[in-house]
Amino acid sequence: MSPKDRRATPRFQPKLGNHITYGETSAVIRDLSLEGVFVFDLDPLPIGSEVMFTLRVGDQDISLEGVVRHSVDQEGMGIQFTNVSPVSKRRLRIHIASLVSAPSHLVNI
Repeated sequence: MSPKDRRATPRFQPKLGNHITYGETSAVIRDLSLEGVFVFDLDPLPIGSEVMFTLRVGDQDISLEGVVRHSVDQEGMGIQFTNVSPVSKRRLRIHIASLVSAPSHLVNI
């Protein structure tokens, strides 16, 4: 893990087709961890925004809530998960177990 990376859990590369949907927006995932997700979005939400979204992984949807902790205009945003239900947490753990660690050059906070 990079010294600049302050996350307690490692990040993983998503599988092709993994994305999140919130409101009318669907966004591709750059990386995923047990604590959060970074999504590509040219018009990201501001830091502190609370968001309810669906994470599409494989053939299943995981309903999650989060707060935007990192936002870069014209790039995307990092969302920290909050209020994760036991069912969503289990589905997330199972999915992450099938992923490959994200390259360290993607880890920038």
